[in-house]
Amino acid sequence: MGRKNETPTGAPRRHASAATFLRAGRIAGALCSILVCAAGALAAQDEDATRGLWDTAFLQKRPAAKTTANRNRQVRYRSVGTPNVRSAKYLAARDSVVGVTVWRLRPSVEADEVRQLVYDAEGEWTPERVSAGSPLQEGERVQITIEVPRAGYLHVFAREMYADKTFGAPYLIFPTTAIRGGDNKMMAGRIVEIPAPEDEPPYYTLRGGRPDYAGELLTVLITDRPLAELSVGRKPLKLPEAQVAAYEKRWGAVVDNLELIGGAGTPMTRSEQVAAEGKQLLTRADSLPQTLYRIRSKPGAPLLLSVSLRVGAGD
Repeated sequence: MGRKNETPTGAPRRHASAATFLRAGRIAGALCSILVCAAGALAAQDEDATRGLWDTAFLQKRPAAKTTANRNRQVRYRSVGTPNVRSAKYLAARDSVVGVTVWRLRPSVEADEVRQLVYDAEGEWTPERVSAGSPLQEGERVQITIEVPRAGYLHVFAREMYADKTFGAPYLIFPTTAIRGGDNKMMAGRIVEIPAPEDEPPYYTLRGGRPDYAGELLTVLITDRPLAELSVGRKPLKLPEAQVAAYEKRWGAVVDNLELIGGAGTPMTRSEQVAAEGKQLLTRADSLPQTLYRIRSKPGAPLLLSVSLRVGAGD
């Protein structure tokens, strides 16, 4: 009785269901392939956009090297919390980029090219790169170098940061007449070291005036002409909070961060030291900045960004 009730169309129905399943599987496989290819294409575009910043904006605008050293070197940056890096606007504004390297001073070792003699009976010290946002320790010695792939004038303001998210008074720490005689003009390949190598001491010590000291906030501003309202002297200039706030309101913009892969922990090179002393420009054969900040500003507009030197905790 059971067999008689089985219709002859049962088997074909099962075959149709299997065929449908197989077709669905092939479609799903094809979709997966498309998605994988699309993801790969987006990743390639992202890498192209990232490469465009250091290759076109920095490397190609520096002076050519006299030798072919490092011609085939592998240089890669990674995006750090950067949305929309593949946008047309991102690719178009390749000179709206600022390179910043934070250096932590550590005791020198025999292999170091660069050694700085500190006149406090503590021997020689070598600057090594620090990733943006990496925690620093109170009392550590730091230096900052800044590079811009276009002509302009550099201004750097510093404020103490506190645990309650408030800030101390802003100071103009660059330019000063003590550093290159107050010359703050930038060009491709030129780097500015703060403090200057000839300063005594040639580094900042991260130590605040309050128990809740949390580090330093640096505001970096590049304009197409010097700011006439700033009276540059030999020492850092204390400014009204409203003055720096006005700069931030007028020129502030979204900033994308790119971090040099494999750069953190590497020591300063001889060519970087000589360039920091103002004796030569960096060439295409020389090291690139540790962190690139791409400012989403209008073409030709001033560039403004903030760099946090945090004590005890990262971003």
